[in-house]
Amino acid sequence: MSRRFATLFFAWASLLVLLAVEVAASALPLTPLLRPLLLIFALAMAGVILVFFMEVEQGPSPIRLFAVAGFVWLIILLALGSLDPLTRFTYYNEPGLISQFEVEPAGH
Repeated sequence: MSRRFATLFFAWASLLVLLAVEVAASALPLTPLLRPLLLIFALAMAGVILVFFMEVEQGPSPIRLFAVAGFVWLIILLALGSLDPLTRFTYYNEPGLISQFEVEPAGH
């Protein structure tokens, strides 16, 4: 078995393990502690693809620069996308309380 095949096989196997961990974690109740853990697994999967399959470390400097810039933008987009569920509050509609967040029940 060539060294290149062994490296790609290791990367593929690590992606499968990370995928299995994410699928198993998705069956758990979504707590505030589980969200960053799932994000770390997703970033690890992106990192494995970036290093092993795209071979960024062997490319010239501009390719490495743009790959790192794209990865940084991915982190920024995931962080901004996480702000909504992390900062959302649950508004309870108490009897007699007038709220601007009142929602009609479905089917009425």
